[in-house]
Amino acid sequence: MTPRPTLQDFVDDELLRAPLTLDQVVDAVVEQWRRTTPAASRMSADPVRVLTQHRSDLINDAVRELRTRARAELTGTPQAKAAPAAPAKLALALIGEDEVSVDVEVSRAVERVKSAAEFELRELQAFTSALVDDVNVARDTNPFRPESYVRSLWVGVSGVPMSRALQAAFMRDAATPLSKTLRQTYAAACTRLESQGVQPAAYRTIVLGATTRGGLDLPNYTTLNPQQLSELRHSMPMPLDEGPTLAALAGKPAAPQGVDPQLVELITRLFDAMQASKRLPAAAIPLVLRLQPAAMRAAVRDPAMLESYDHPVWRFMDQLGFMIEAAPAADAERCVAYCRQLVDHLASEDQATAARFEWGTGRLVAFERHVLDQGIAAAGPAIDRIRAEIGAAHQPIDVGTLDTVPAELLPDLPPPAPAPIALQPGDRLRAYLHGEWRRLQLLWCDPEADHWLLRDMATDQTWVLRQRALDRLVAERLARAYQPRSLVRDAANRVLQRLHVGA
Repeated sequence: MTPRPTLQDFVDDELLRAPLTLDQVVDAVVEQWRRTTPAASRMSADPVRVLTQHRSDLINDAVRELRTRARAELTGTPQAKAAPAAPAKLALALIGEDEVSVDVEVSRAVERVKSAAEFELRELQAFTSALVDDVNVARDTNPFRPESYVRSLWVGVSGVPMSRALQAAFMRDAATPLSKTLRQTYAAACTRLESQGVQPAAYRTIVLGATTRGGLDLPNYTTLNPQQLSELRHSMPMPLDEGPTLAALAGKPAAPQGVDPQLVELITRLFDAMQASKRLPAAAIPLVLRLQPAAMRAAVRDPAMLESYDHPVWRFMDQLGFMIEAAPAADAERCVAYCRQLVDHLASEDQATAARFEWGTGRLVAFERHVLDQGIAAAGPAIDRIRAEIGAAHQPIDVGTLDTVPAELLPDLPPPAPAPIALQPGDRLRAYLHGEWRRLQLLWCDPEADHWLLRDMATDQTWVLRQRALDRLVAERLARAYQPRSLVRDAANRVLQRLHVGA
């Protein structure tokens, strides 16, 4: 009896077929470029000739990257990333519009494959889950997801001696043949696994309404988001279930008879929902829970706290969670320690008032500004270097020396109209750069010279973006403002959903 294949067997088998899969994609792009690029254009810059000459290297590099990614999936270890740069030796990465065009085309290619092969991907995931005994398909165990193939193809073409603009054009033109080829590849893999006796795992099927997409975990109640906390408070059930008393929650003697039991129940449920939220950083959860008795005391003294999401108590928690989540890598532990000290101070006070939480928010903002000033000071050498390069770059450019993309290879659709984003030093944004979503913070900018120095919050690496590159990312929805979000609003929505589900 033939033994059932393992996930390693599946990976080895697919890697043997990968060169043919990628070769078909490259062949389709070469053929398209031959048809669309006239001879006159090829005389001065022949992308078809260059691509043909380096075809084998492109495929070998892509397969090597695909093998590395598959091995990382098997071992459960993330791919190695560059170590954070020392503050005194900040490395600069200049990102222009051509670099951004690559990220745009890579993200589009991933979405194109996912859309075209949605059914095949789902079926293959069921088979690979069976190979690792994940009977409920609780996680994605397919080592050859679209992201892996697209990023591997990009690694291959990035080694071809062409301009970034031509490389981006390659990724754009490769998206359609890659989606068709991978759809066939995924379907063939399912057929082979089935013929080897593998029984696909079963999905835990949940039928959701159209309004449930977008990350909510409870069906059909996305329209119940209360505009103000007062709406949620009036929706609380009466009589209430037995639960913790105000004295137990606040750490004080028994509360006066006039305390509204709905207040106690609502505060309890809100904090339970915040604790269960995936949006709250893990390091912030114990700090928020530490504040629950103080928040209860504040609500007893100031019922307006349960009328609006903008009350100082809630704003302090929002700022606390955001500060921990968005702290620079080098200062993460220091930020958590400061937050813990501040929370302990507020939680130990008998007089929990809105004014004290307002004071606490001010302390958080001041500490963040202190960390920012230190980051800007550490980036001083990088800023001086940028200024020096700006001064040396004010020279006329001979258009004949530019490595441009032949007009025949440009897309027919006009580029999206840029939607400028206004940033000040200290502002943060999420942006898709070099194949990853990154959390960035603006350290310095020179709008006149078109240079924006941003710090990657996760690695402390610095990036220099040009304004047109930033506008392009925003227009493609690959960059957006990264700001504090209302934790209590999310919690209120979850509480109200559960109330209606249990009704």
